Amino acid sequence: MRVINLDKNTQAEATVESYLGSFSEASPVTHKSYHELADTPVVEVDALAQLQSNIEMLSDLQSRLSFVMREVRYLMKV
Repeated sequence: MRVINLDKNTQAEATVESYLGSFSEASPVTHKSYHELADTPVVEVDALAQLQSNIEMLSDLQSRLSFVMREVRYLMKV
């Protein structure tokens, strides 16, 4: 059984708030990625832009996979 003291929780909440406050004051979060065969091997992209491109890529891959699975099901019926 875990016992949590109220004083420790308030201190942790203050630490989290100060930590999150430092993010809002800082510059936008960027992500560096390395692409070995690209013209520019090191690319620095905003984290939200990278997330958006990753979601688009996953959506494209999911649609391709569903097409392949549909074709496999069709071939199995034949």
